[in-house]
Amino acid sequence: MTKKILAILFILAYLGLLGVLYFNVNSDAAYPNKPVTIVVHSKPGSAIDLMSRKVAEIARKYSKEPFVVENRPGTQGIVAMQYVVDRKADGYTLLGVTKSFLSTLIVNKSDVSISDFSFLAKMISDPEAIITNKKRGFNTIFDVVEDAKKHKQNWIGPGTGSRDHLMAIKTWKKLGIEAEWVDYKSGPQSILAMMRDEAPIYVGNPADITGKKDLKIVALAAKVRHKGLPDVETFKERGIDLVESMWRGFAFKKGTPEQAVKYMSDVLEKVSKDQEWEDYCESVYAFSDYTPPIEFSRQVESESTETVELLKNAGLLNSYIKKGVLPLWAVAILIWAVIVFGLLILFRFDIKKINFNILLAGFFMWVAAFFYYQTMLFDIPEGLNITSPALIPRIWSIALFIFSIWNIYNEIKGRNKPYKPGNIKLVSKILIVLLLYFILIPQVGYFLSTPVFLLTSMYILRYRNWWIMIINAFGFVLFSYLVFELLLKIDLPLGRLLM
Repeated sequence: MTKKILAILFILAYLGLLGVLYFNVNSDAAYPNKPVTIVVHSKPGSAIDLMSRKVAEIARKYSKEPFVVENRPGTQGIVAMQYVVDRKADGYTLLGVTKSFLSTLIVNKSDVSISDFSFLAKMISDPEAIITNKKRGFNTIFDVVEDAKKHKQNWIGPGTGSRDHLMAIKTWKKLGIEAEWVDYKSGPQSILAMMRDEAPIYVGNPADITGKKDLKIVALAAKVRHKGLPDVETFKERGIDLVESMWRGFAFKKGTPEQAVKYMSDVLEKVSKDQEWEDYCESVYAFSDYTPPIEFSRQVESESTETVELLKNAGLLNSYIKKGVLPLWAVAILIWAVIVFGLLILFRFDIKKINFNILLAGFFMWVAAFFYYQTMLFDIPEGLNITSPALIPRIWSIALFIFSIWNIYNEIKGRNKPYKPGNIKLVSKILIVLLLYFILIPQVGYFLSTPVFLLTSMYILRYRNWWIMIINAFGFVLFSYLVFELLLKIDLPLGRLLM
């Protein structure tokens, strides 16, 4: 009787948890009723991080609940974007967005896309700047043009396909010059290179020269001069129609309630009119440029189309995969045939000697050879300054191939323990259920898939005490929520299909 009562209590508690997670049973209070998290894709101290923290600081004047900045760096913003997409669209998770995300999403071809987000507000426009070392003697953009006609120039900056790279390409076209882009991987490395006078031009933003007396800006891609840089002229002043900036702002996951969108856009508009915000923008040599949701979304859509064209023209949207002489399925069959024939020759066509261990080693040899072949199809342009993506897969493929040969050698020498058959059907069922569990977690979430997985596994293992099974399955989920969500503040996936 005690087990039955406990099992029912666990089920009720579990249903209550689902109500909180998926059906907003605790959302009667007006939005917001808890802190709002701003997710930033870079480490503390970056431009988007500093902007987000300043917004969070000023927003305390206008919001009922505080804003909390959370850094989730990795993969040029994909990690942060995926995190927000995996969260519930309830208005409590904001993504700090920059114009660089447009290139990132297009080039990386990840599961995340622009359409996953509802763009809330653009807050700031950070104009692109053409920066040089004072030793070069460039005073205007036309001095750069004259030098380009005499010498081959290397322009440097962080990232191939980045906004700075695309700005360089647009500048070359406008100026009618040719130059080569050299990727220095990060802004700080690029700036250090400029201070060492390793290149004539660095493409970045005005704040990059702060505290660096050896560097100067020769042209700013802004509509007007910046108050903090009264001596720096714009391209437009020299008759060159080039306005380009790195905007920064915020976005919600698509599907966020209109109540949250309106409330948050109102707060951000008030922040943009605050004198403290104006002072901040001036201090980082950027322009306060609040743009509301509809206009901001249109701008993002327009610039996404432009970015695709720029990347295509720069040759940066290649698939980087060559076509093989044979289709992959034919290569897979051919490699397997070669390995099987090799094993038959090795054992003089005595099939009885080819036991399970040797077949397993042969299978892993096939896996290693097949994946190694696929790395031979990678086609990375010579000018692209990146580590070859084939390197790590080849190392693992070679190691697996050698390990498999070593196992076959030990089998021939009788060093391996004799193979003992086990309950293959039971193991297969567990593996299939485990595979389905891993597939279901991203789709329907941890909290729905886990009790099903645990109950199914116990049933397959021939356990039939249903009350204990229920206590274990639902109790484990409740325990996971308590430990990970409440104590450790680690979010478990809720699933794409139900959010």
